[in-house]
Amino acid sequence: MEREVSLRQITFMYLFISISSVLRQVPEALAQEADRSGYLSPLLSVIATVPLTAIVILLIKSYPGLNLYEIMVQLMGKFLAKVIIFFYLIWILIGITAKVTIYSLTLQLTLMPNTRSDFFITILAVLVFYALIRGIKTIFRFSELSLATILLLFAIMFLCAIGRLRSDYLLPVSTIHLKEALMASKHVIAVGGNIVIALFFADKFGITVAKEQMRKLWFGVLTFTAFAFIITLFTFGISGTSLTKNLPFPFYITVKSISFFNIFERFEVLVTLICLMSDFIAICVFAIILSRCFVWLFNLKENSFLFVPLTILVFYLTYYISSTQFEFNYLYRFVIVNLNLIFEYAVPALLSFLCLIKRKQIKKQY
Repeated sequence: MEREVSLRQITFMYLFISISSVLRQVPEALAQEADRSGYLSPLLSVIATVPLTAIVILLIKSYPGLNLYEIMVQLMGKFLAKVIIFFYLIWILIGITAKVTIYSLTLQLTLMPNTRSDFFITILAVLVFYALIRGIKTIFRFSELSLATILLLFAIMFLCAIGRLRSDYLLPVSTIHLKEALMASKHVIAVGGNIVIALFFADKFGITVAKEQMRKLWFGVLTFTAFAFIITLFTFGISGTSLTKNLPFPFYITVKSISFFNIFERFEVLVTLICLMSDFIAICVFAIILSRCFVWLFNLKENSFLFVPLTILVFYLTYYISSTQFEFNYLYRFVIVNLNLIFEYAVPALLSFLCLIKRKQIKKQY
């Protein structure tokens, strides 16, 4: 089978599409729910993201060459598999509309405050449509080539910002605050669960996947944890929790005070562009997954004809579900986070449980 996508590319894609949420939503949510101890939440998130990674690896190894839908058919039958795929379709559709909304709100908040959101969404729709026409390889290749440069830029920012960290914004944190940090970690866990995209593209890896390739997923989840921790630490340590919990994009304000040896002082513009690229690629990937869900659900042979009607559907749903910052905040914190926990963790956990029960039957099959 042709390897259209590798686990290395999946890992880079996982990190790339998670960047924007870590920069925008995570620090604010952690400050609101855990206050000063919130910067510990990314470290505590491993209690969920590490088992999820193990589940993803288990399913890929147990059913080589099969994607999520095909795995569900093997474990629970075609009818139940289609029912669950239908709910996955709804979840992804809501997620795309939220990404489109925050894409336009970010531009209005930072670079182009006087421009209507219609303009941003229309341009985004054209770019996404062009990317989908170019194919899945182009999208994954773009994230693979861009991620190293982005992480290097953040490394430079962190080195320049170390001197601005204030210990009184971070300490003291006692053990009684760990419960709050643990509960707040769901916001990091909801983003870290993006690793499940590996299951949607598992049929693109080929029949055999080596252990060295599987280690890429472990590298991805550990890199994500470290990135989320450092972003939250610097946001809290420079801006403080009082400011962080009341801003829609606190890290943007944080980097305004960072300069590179007093020469380069516009890091916030680069942060905005990185968020926009992350959102753009995330929308492309979710659109591909959405079209695959339609193919699985209705036994379609081709999905390219879905791009235009799905674009129109997402365009109008964006205005209906969340068109303002207030509506987006409510949608993200009370709908998307909880839905992510269900579809990124609960469903794969159920599949892994069924997989372990049917282990002997699986070994006979393969």
